Amino acid sequence: MLITKSQIEELLNYRYDGVPVVSVYLSIFPSGSNEGDHVAAIKSLVHRSKEKLNGTSFKEEEIEAIHREFEKLIDYVENLKNPGFKGLALFSRVNNGFFQVYELDDPVKDNLIVDKYPYIRPLFAILRMYRRAIVLIFRQDKLRVFEVFGSRIKEEIDLFTRLRYDMRGNDYIFINEKKIQHRKESEYHKFLREASNEVLELFMKRGANYILLGGYKQVAEDFYKHMHSYLKDRFAGYLDLPFGAQEKEVLEKTRLVIAQKVEEEDRKVVEKIKEELSKNGDACCGIDDVLKHLMCGAISLLAVEEGYTMPGYMDSKNGFLYVSRDQASGAGDSIIEVSDIINEAIDEAMHQGAEIRIVRNKELMEGLEHIAALLRFKVQ
Repeated sequence: MLITKSQIEELLNYRYDGVPVVSVYLSIFPSGSNEGDHVAAIKSLVHRSKEKLNGTSFKEEEIEAIHREFEKLIDYVENLKNPGFKGLALFSRVNNGFFQVYELDDPVKDNLIVDKYPYIRPLFAILRMYRRAIVLIFRQDKLRVFEVFGSRIKEEIDLFTRLRYDMRGNDYIFINEKKIQHRKESEYHKFLREASNEVLELFMKRGANYILLGGYKQVAEDFYKHMHSYLKDRFAGYLDLPFGAQEKEVLEKTRLVIAQKVEEEDRKVVEKIKEELSKNGDACCGIDDVLKHLMCGAISLLAVEEGYTMPGYMDSKNGFLYVSRDQASGAGDSIIEVSDIINEAIDEAMHQGAEIRIVRNKELMEGLEHIAALLRFKVQ
């Protein structure tokens, strides 16, 4: 499933009527993998959650129903056979039959939460950290439309069947050749204008980042001329693809272009951070300085080297993050150890509305101690 903002909003706005909802996030591993075991992970999450439920405001009959829901979730995870995804988000409303599954491209932090509403912040995080592209492939009289997000692709069949025009000449048998050609050309450009309007609507609805064009080069170039200025600003280039290209080929070439665009954007962001640092401006780097500014709500953009992790500590009362227990010596018994303070920092930054950049090219982050930020204001 290609996750969209509207899908998450529908999930959030569904009428739950105070009935408990179980939200599960789980990293998924191949069978026999040494990296981890998602079946053991879901059972561990359920075990810990059962212990916590006794101290909540849920009624006894609700707790019994939640326990049954837990068993349903365990059964679902146990029956995953050779999944082609690395993460999973599950939402189940107790005693209702409401059950939604989102297959994710990357591992996620294992978590299970029981509340009156679904816990959807990690899904919004995924939306903000990945790029979405709309790909158009042209023939002279037809248009194919694809949506690409992460490693997934979907062809918009409805749009494909509607966006076409008829080039038959029989209707013009009593019109001279010059007028026939003029009529055909007029219909051709009408087709491109209508296609541009439909694609703009789709682009906005899906919250896409880029648009790419392929197929017949002349038609693609003519379409570009009719594109709305909003789409032109997000044009990522032409793809060397035939009209009848398979989804796999479209996906591979699109992901390559997206990766190049993202690296270009990352490079500009990192250059801006380094420029600000060189003049002691609105930027910081290194985990200690980043956490200091994060806890003051001062970060506007957080750049993190892909794969960078480290353990740390968190104050369970106010959410403050610390690299060492010594830094949190005044917090008392509310300090808890967290396995990855970087993940917690990203989560908090997103909660504050900061832009997140996961930088895959490690060379770009050299000299920034793996993590850096642009600031709203400087904290002394």
